[in-house]
Amino acid sequence: MGKEQIIFEIIKFALVVIAALFTYYKFFREGTHRQRIEFDIDFHNLGVKNSVRIIEIGALAENKGNVEQKFNSMLLRIRGIDNDSKLIELKDHKPRLVFPIDSKNKWEMIPKKYKPFFVRPGVKQRFPIVVKIPVDWTHIQVKITFKYKGTKDIHVSERAFQTNVEN
Repeated sequence: MGKEQIIFEIIKFALVVIAALFTYYKFFREGTHRQRIEFDIDFHNLGVKNSVRIIEIGALAENKGNVEQKFNSMLLRIRGIDNDSKLIELKDHKPRLVFPIDSKNKWEMIPKKYKPFFVRPGVKQRFPIVVKIPVDWTHIQVKITFKYKGTKDIHVSERAFQTNVEN
């Protein structure tokens, strides 16, 4: 084997090692093939009718990854503070506020006949739901829990809104 051929073999070996390190970094460390959803919640006050407040909650899912994301379930839960509620902090989680009134409902945001919902790579998708809450609630805490299809991973997004403000 000549000197030039040994150098050529070393360069080939180095390129294979560099490609392997790039692959490891790109797929395992960076996780470009995994779920990458940026999740948020928005709120629209639709007004008062028949002594209840009608609101629209939107689950915003932006797919930051490279694979289509599917959701089998998105559960919505709303808690409130009414005009008569005192502002109390959570005992072990100060300064977080307690929203003492539970709507006693967990709404499924994905209808059975439309399962699963999906978000393609690079797309920001809004999933709305319109519900009613008591008119005397001045503030609400909205929590949406979702699971990726095919995994047991559960994610939660939570926000608070003032309800007596017109949008």
